[in-house]
Amino acid sequence: MNTVLFTKELKRNRKNTLIWTSIVLAFTLMILSIYPSFSHMGEDMVKLMSSLPEEYAKAFGMDEATWSSIIGFYATYYGIYITLLMGIYTASTGATIIGKEERDGTAEFLLTRPISRGSVAGTKLAVLGALFIIVYLVQTLVAIIGMNLFGSEIAWDAMVAMHIHGFFLIAFFTAAGVLMGSFLSVKLNYMGPIVGMIFGSYFLNAIASASDAVDWLAYLSPYHYMPLTLEQGTLEPNLLACGAFAVLTALMIWVGYSRYLKRDILG
Repeated sequence: MNTVLFTKELKRNRKNTLIWTSIVLAFTLMILSIYPSFSHMGEDMVKLMSSLPEEYAKAFGMDEATWSSIIGFYATYYGIYITLLMGIYTASTGATIIGKEERDGTAEFLLTRPISRGSVAGTKLAVLGALFIIVYLVQTLVAIIGMNLFGSEIAWDAMVAMHIHGFFLIAFFTAAGVLMGSFLSVKLNYMGPIVGMIFGSYFLNAIASASDAVDWLAYLSPYHYMPLTLEQGTLEPNLLACGAFAVLTALMIWVGYSRYLKRDILG
């Protein structure tokens, strides 16, 4: 890994990282801060939930536990908004971070320096990992602070399981972005395909949860294997799925890295 290039890439991505991190943190604080207002409604919210179509409640992981505790309330929106936003940011960054020099026309200048192509790719992937960890840890820290500020009797074991699943899920989407960027044109606007991939995965699982007739669709979605909402007020980490996702993530990163080493580079 080249430390000079690592520092340069961190600086190049700081503005985009700050914007996306701010959006994620704003959603996190908004969700947690409005929970006390909903929790005070008590039975009214339970009645509202019972009036919703059962399919709608299943699709978005809502039940009475959603309103009975801050962790249940947070879990519903963590799956719908927060992981989607973080996944879109890290996957879109992963899709462009290695090929950015080709897109900007600076690849020839960079590769004529005393630095190997493997070092360039490895350094950029290390930067991607650092950005992912920064956004993920900051969001988790703010969520913990918000839980303590706005909630009580928090089920921390469910919180830990939820964020473990979120970590591996977002890492999987990030690696998928790297893989996508290694095979498609560097001039492609990746935001559309990335958003389609992540939202499509989420809604496949939501549709499968809503209807038993198409429950097989869930097996096509990463969200099925990494549940983010509580069932009967609790959530257990799926360690087998986490291990499988870790292997798939590493494999996609390796394929993307190897592809970069072999392909023709545009100046």
